[in-house]
Amino acid sequence: MANDEKLSRKMIFPYTFTSKIVQFPFKLHYKNHWMFPWFIRATILVSPIFYFIQKAANSEANVKLWAEKRRKEEEHYKHKWDYKEL
Repeated sequence: MANDEKLSRKMIFPYTFTSKIVQFPFKLHYKNHWMFPWFIRATILVSPIFYFIQKAANSEANVKLWAEKRRKEEEHYKHKWDYKEL
C-alpha cells in the first residue's frame, strides 16, 4: 500500500459515542437552529457565575458551618425519639 492511500473509510452508521460526536453536523445546527447558538452563549455566560457559587459553597468556612448545623440537627433528632416514661 502506498502512503497516499486512506487506511479507513467513513462509517455508514456511527456506532461509538466518539464517532457520533465527530459526525454530528454542528455547523448546520448552529446556522439553522435558534436554540443551539443561544445555548452555547448562555453556557459561556453562566459558567463564571456557577464557578463562583461552587467556590463559595465549598469554602472551608462554609463546610465547617454546615457540619455544625448537621451536628445540631442530628443531636436534636437523636433525642426527639427517645422513650420517656411518664
